[in-house]
Amino acid sequence: MRSIALANQKGGVGKTTTTVHLAHGLALAGDRVLVLDLDPQGNATLATQGMKPDDATAPEGGIYDALQPLRDGLWILPSPGASRNLSPQTVPDFGRLHGLMQALEDEGFDWVVVDCPPRMDAWGLTGVRLCQHVLLPIQPEFFAMHGLSQMLETLEGVRSEHGSCAELLGVVVTMFDPKVPVEREILANLRSNLGSRLFRSIVERDPRFVEAASHGVTLFDYCLESKGARCYGELVREICYGRA
Repeated sequence: MRSIALANQKGGVGKTTTTVHLAHGLALAGDRVLVLDLDPQGNATLATQGMKPDDATAPEGGIYDALQPLRDGLWILPSPGASRNLSPQTVPDFGRLHGLMQALEDEGFDWVVVDCPPRMDAWGLTGVRLCQHVLLPIQPEFFAMHGLSQMLETLEGVRSEHGSCAELLGVVVTMFDPKVPVEREILANLRSNLGSRLFRSIVERDPRFVEAASHGVTLFDYCLESKGARCYGELVREICYGRA
């Protein structure tokens, strides 16, 4: 089983959008996938609230009692913050979640995709520590570039403290508008500075993302022929089959 944490200390970079589209895309490719919503605001939970399982006979019992089915091969462990305000003192139970990861692997899950909050607090650190890899979405603008540098330093610190967790899978550019010269310039700088750590796949701006989110579904359901669905389809293929 492979596990990916979507993390960035800066908000508004498309982290939750990437989480739910990556997970749904992997499920459409035939894998068994769990979205683990570790954001106390519950954005991934809300972003998928319009999705119901395609198969009325989805598995029940055992670990499935804690999971919400979304589509064939796709489940979510909802954030408690999606339905109520959490106390600032509320922290995730790392031991319980680590046990869940093992149970998911035993059950034959192929992927766990974790949506982390836009900060490295107890929730964000738990997501990074649970996963083998970290995927960093970044918007092509100056402040996001600064946040990327901070996030890479944070990941190095986590790896030094906790060992073999949080290996960087790569950086993916989101919300990209090819018509804006400064965004093309930032993309070129990212390619020059990050090299193979930057995914070739780029997620372009698409107003249908907002429309799909308002219905609680992904673009793979809402508008499969859209630019945004194509972009995330390319990212799924790149993650599954590599960048060679």
